[in-house]
Amino acid sequence: MSKFIEKLNSFSKKSAPSLGFRKSTEAVQKTSMLVAVESSGKSDEELKSLADAGASAAIIDSASVTSSGLGKCLKNCGDMAIGLQIASAKYASAAKLITPEVDFIVFDLSMPVKAFDGKEFEAAGKILTVDSSMEASLLRTINDLYPSVNAVMIDMRVTSLTLENLMNCRKVADFTGQHVIAQVNKSLTRAELTALRDSRVKSLILPADTSAAELTRVVNDIAELPAMDRKKDQGGIALVPRIETRAAAEEDEGGDDDD
Repeated sequence: MSKFIEKLNSFSKKSAPSLGFRKSTEAVQKTSMLVAVESSGKSDEELKSLADAGASAAIIDSASVTSSGLGKCLKNCGDMAIGLQIASAKYASAAKLITPEVDFIVFDLSMPVKAFDGKEFEAAGKILTVDSSMEASLLRTINDLYPSVNAVMIDMRVTSLTLENLMNCRKVADFTGQHVIAQVNKSLTRAELTALRDSRVKSLILPADTSAAELTRVVNDIAELPAMDRKKDQGGIALVPRIETRAAAEEDEGGDDDD
């Protein structure tokens, strides 16, 4: 299982109320969102400093790295998960880069299904990028796709975060039932961080030019956010079956004629 996906899954685990002086898992957990970073073009030293600053994962563009370069990154990343962003047109060459140490892959809706015929993509966590404005009926289908995905990624890199952005974000979370990962700008205010978290974003992806100091600030700001209202974190849209009443109505009409 992907280390990054396991960390995302940990947000969904609720412990029972503790007895006595024992703290529950929920109380011990300080952070309410993970922080990852795009890392294409960064040196091994920069990657290590980002890992030390608290980055949970780094995403590398598969088109910008060689096998040897990726191998060095994997050796210097410590506990930080390394994922590959794969362009649909270059999936064949990307498959050659994947080793058991690659934690997850990121791909979009144009990825050919035949890309998943081989074993290269099987063990890695799978994150699907989607448009946050996608219709709810399409978002509902994501859970039934092959290959199954572990999270969805949306682009929230906007000049100013608006309520409409947040509504679309929450829509993606509710109708997919998946962990939502958001690509964001690095200069988010605490109000914006709170709004993203309350819209059920479970991880932020900071841009490639983020420094270790900037990442540390975001990690610390998230840790200091006020507690989230439990009701806001209740996810999913319940699918209520439609009750067909036409047949019953016709029977009633037929009974009247017999009288």
